[in-house]
Amino acid sequence: FTKEDLGEIRPKLLENRKSAPAKAGAVAPCDVKLPPQNTGMGPEKTSFFQALQIPTKITRRTIEILSEVHLIKQGEKVGASEASLLNMLGVTPFSYGLVVVQVYDNGTIYFPEVLDMTPEELHKRFMEGV
Repeated sequence: FTKEDLGEIRPKLLENRKSAPAKAGAVAPCDVKLPPQNTGMGPEKTSFFQALQIPTKITRRTIEILSEVHLIKQGEKVGASEASLLNMLGVTPFSYGLVVVQVYDNGTIYFPEVLDMTPEELHKRFMEGV
């Protein structure tokens, strides 16, 4: 509940989202891709990448990912190997926060998309209706 302008609610909600690590068995809310990068990990961890079929090479005693890898797809369960790899890389691909289902204002119920509307967009829609 708030007495604030509805336009000020969405930024507050986004400000308070927290990043979260991937956990084995969790359903992925979004796709997770790893860009080509030097991981900083030693060659002893090569088997992790091989098990996940990630193309790598050893550069200056560290593992380098050669091309972008689509590691986890939205809606699929996160595997133990994927979760471990992301944790070792320090990647927190998911986030959590408050999800607005409906907005109630002065006796009227709205869809949550109204929180994203700007005054200019409201004016434009009003003018289209006139």
